[in-house]
Amino acid sequence: MNKKIIFYFLTALVVLIFKIDSSHSIPTISKYDENYWTSEKMKKAKPLTTKNIGFRTRSGVETIKKTTDSSKDTKSMQPLERKYDAKTGAATADQVKAIAVGKLFMSKNGEDFVCTASVINTDDGNIGVTAAHCLYDHNTQSYFDNVMFSPGYDNGQPGPLGKIPIAKMVVTNEFLNHNDDEFDWGMMLFNFNMQGLPLKYFTGALGWIFQPGNNVPTTIQGYPDGGNLPNCPNNGRTLCMWQGVTILEDDFYIVHDLNLGEGASGGPLMTNYDPNVNLGLLYSNYASFDDLNDQLLGPIYDPIEFQALIGELTL
Repeated sequence: MNKKIIFYFLTALVVLIFKIDSSHSIPTISKYDENYWTSEKMKKAKPLTTKNIGFRTRSGVETIKKTTDSSKDTKSMQPLERKYDAKTGAATADQVKAIAVGKLFMSKNGEDFVCTASVINTDDGNIGVTAAHCLYDHNTQSYFDNVMFSPGYDNGQPGPLGKIPIAKMVVTNEFLNHNDDEFDWGMMLFNFNMQGLPLKYFTGALGWIFQPGNNVPTTIQGYPDGGNLPNCPNNGRTLCMWQGVTILEDDFYIVHDLNLGEGASGGPLMTNYDPNVNLGLLYSNYASFDDLNDQLLGPIYDPIEFQALIGELTL
């Protein structure tokens, strides 16, 4: 056989093996009807039920998180402050606070739901993070439809940028194939372009950091419906904030005695939060609630998989 043919055959085989062994799933293009989300539908959308894993045990699934030496791949991204205002152009002094956190809407089989999501700082500028169960429904074994993001949504009113469709979605392979709660996070690509600029310049964007350790000073934002968050109406319509410390325990970031109810799923866990610009470093998201032990749980991001998901969305 010709040596060139053998070379190309082996190259193709290596590429095929790499794709099969890939640690992340192929992004799904969202089914989106631009006329779907009327004001009435948005008001009536129900908070997506937060996963309760107090009764669950590990399935024995091997995860790359347990074998990854993050010290060899220590990467982070600083937050991006808001640069522009949708109505007036350049942001003025009283407009610089970011609106990077917002409400995420989705539908499935005639039912409408809501979660929380946030814009993160990437080169693409149109990428956000939320809980995987806010993007993929294991009951139907399919991604949600009509997924839409409204950054800065508050008090029942859409944010200044209105309704932003989701172009593509991707969740971790461990969650997709095994419903693994330790990998309950995913990403989305926003279908947004204004004045030739991506979303992050109009909302600001959270930075990100991997595995900051134990006893992490943390700010959580989201739209709790029910629960016990102090100084919050807990009505599912108001963006609320909790500040305290998370601890690292049983492969999760944990906050004892904190129940954010429903609707806050996907809300960012941030460290180094700066209230002057409303930004911080994302290191996890609100994924589930352990009812037996009365504790909030956030997954530990794997740096390889995190960057792989960004790469999949921007191919």
